[in-house]
Amino acid sequence: MTSPERTAALDAALTVLACPVCLAAFARSGTALICSEGHTFDVAKQGYAALATGATVPGDSAPMVRDRVAFLAAGHYRPITDAVADAVPGDARWIADLASGPGTYLAAALETHPEARGVAIDVSAPAARTAAGAHPRAAAATADLRRRVPLATGSIDAALVVFGPRDGMELDRILASSGIAVIVIPEPEHLAELREPFGTLAVGPDKAQRLVDRMRPLREAGRRRVLLRRTLSPADVARVVLMGPNGHHLDHDEVRARAEGIGDLAVTIAVRVLRFAREAG
Repeated sequence: MTSPERTAALDAALTVLACPVCLAAFARSGTALICSEGHTFDVAKQGYAALATGATVPGDSAPMVRDRVAFLAAGHYRPITDAVADAVPGDARWIADLASGPGTYLAAALETHPEARGVAIDVSAPAARTAAGAHPRAAAATADLRRRVPLATGSIDAALVVFGPRDGMELDRILASSGIAVIVIPEPEHLAELREPFGTLAVGPDKAQRLVDRMRPLREAGRRRVLLRRTLSPADVARVVLMGPNGHHLDHDEVRARAEGIGDLAVTIAVRVLRFAREAG
C-alpha cells in the first residue's frame, strides 16, 4: 500500500478507533490523533496509529514478524485462514483483528467481504508496520489489548482473535448488537511433533473450556475443527517454532540449525475455530 492509501485507511478507521485512556473519539491533526478529552497519540510514518500506553507483555520482534509472514505466505495455515474468513458474517462492515500479527487473517477476511473495512491491532510495532500494508481497506494500530481494546463501544461487526489473548467483557463491549467474535485456539495435538526436538510449549487439555469461561458474557454460537497434516521444510519448521511465544525464549540460531539437522518434518495442524455472539436483548 502507498502512503496515501494507508492514510485513507486510517482516516476511515477513526470511525471505530477510540482513545485507549478514556474511549473518547479521535480526530486527526497532521501526524497526531487527538481525542475529545485531549489525549494525544502519534501516527507512525508507516501509517499506523501508535496507541500503546505502556505494554505489559513483550510484542513480537521484527524477526518473529518476518518468520510469521513467510510461514503464512507458504500456505500451510491456509485452511485456518479460510475458516476464519468464512466465519465472518456476510453483512459485516467493520472487522477488527486483535493480536493481529502482520494482518494476514484480516486481509483474507476483507478479500471475501468486499464491502467491509478492517483494523488490525497488536502490541508489536513491527507487526503493526506490516499490518498497515496488509490490505487497502485495512488500518493498523498498536495497543496493549490486555489493558483495553481501543475501539468504540458497539462499533465492530466481527472481531477476530487468532491465537491471541481474549477478554469476553471487552469483546462484548466493542461488538455491535449482532456482532460475532471469531476465536481460534490450538488443540492439544497442534504441532505436537515440535515439542520434543524444540521444547515448544504444550497446549492444555482444558483450553477449550477455559476459553468458554473467559468469553463470558458472550455465548458460543458455533465451532469448526480444522485438522490436517503438512510436511514442512527445515526453514518452515524453524519459522513456525520462532514466530510465536517460543520465539521469545529460544535461541533462533540454534532452532534453525536443529531444524536443518532434522530435515523435512510432517506435523499436525489442529485448531478449533469458534464463533461467539452477544446475548439477545
